[in-house]
Amino acid sequence: MPEEPMPGPLGTEMREATLPDGARVVAAVKPGLSQDEADLIAAQVWAEIPGE
Repeated sequence: MPEEPMPGPLGTEMREATLPDGARVVAAVKPGLSQDEADLIAAQVWAEIPGE
């Protein structure tokens, strides 16, 4: 994934984020969101997904 955010759908940008388990994901976030905030949002979504 490039270092710079990529344009995303409907006024978002696509950002690479790190989950608490170390996995990397791509997420659509508000433009200008810091990397720490993008990681935090990804972690919150990850925590809400039921475990297997």
